[in-house]
Amino acid sequence: SELTFVRLAEEDFYVTGYSNFQLHDLRWMKEHKRADEQVQIEDVTSKRAVLFINGPNAEETVAKLLDEPVDLARTEFKAFQWRKLSLAGAETIAVRMSFIGEYGLELHVERDQVAKLYEKLHEVDPKLGDWGGSCMNSFRIEKGVPLFGKDITKDHDAWEAGLNRFIKLDKGDFIGREALAKIKDAGGPTRKLVMLEVMLGDEQVDCTGNEPIRCPESGKVVGFTTSGVWGCMAGRSVALGYVYSSERWADGTRLQVDILGKKYDIIVREQALMDPAAVRDRKAKAAGA
Repeated sequence: SELTFVRLAEEDFYVTGYSNFQLHDLRWMKEHKRADEQVQIEDVTSKRAVLFINGPNAEETVAKLLDEPVDLARTEFKAFQWRKLSLAGAETIAVRMSFIGEYGLELHVERDQVAKLYEKLHEVDPKLGDWGGSCMNSFRIEKGVPLFGKDITKDHDAWEAGLNRFIKLDKGDFIGREALAKIKDAGGPTRKLVMLEVMLGDEQVDCTGNEPIRCPESGKVVGFTTSGVWGCMAGRSVALGYVYSSERWADGTRLQVDILGKKYDIIVREQALMDPAAVRDRKAKAAGA
């Protein structure tokens, strides 16, 4: 699964994940809880709600609702940190995270406070616009951010999913270590999750997932898509998918994808088509130096 752990106190953790994997995650935790462990697990899913506020001015908007002054500047409130805030009377766990790669905060509140907080945010910033799952999908795919349940499932291992930076085989034993070590010793994964640019021309159709990827010369299936969408910021059709054989993972490799019975050219991209906001800012600053 994919979870975020917020350490509220030395032995008190606030854990969040995708709502449709609530029972999956609870079951896993309970099954792996040892009899000699003093661990209490409380499911507060029905009691809590979260608002994502994103954009270059997200912190300024949130700051207008602070009941007590708190420095929300990105230099002080850094990525993957959290703060306990009181926003228009709502006790809030604010987390500096963004699934879409843009600046912003997750605001976790009691469920009976979320509507009021939502309305207050719109009051202090009339320019705020609502966005949902389709927009989130567009932003995250064009930045190459995989989604658990779509791009990463129990059928994929961490090597092929591109999670190498999180794998530390030298840090002792953990669930799945033996399997990951065996894959590495055998030469690594035989397939890999890659970014794909879809060449549609003027046609208004995008991948959605599970479309076959083919070798253009032979027509042989050499992979499959997992997600796809029109990239709002990239201005191009983009997809993520697993491709077999390392010679096809190189940047610029041309393949084909079947969409609604028609073949379209796709190009493997080693880098995402859009950088996250922080990376864009660093590049702009370096270019102007």
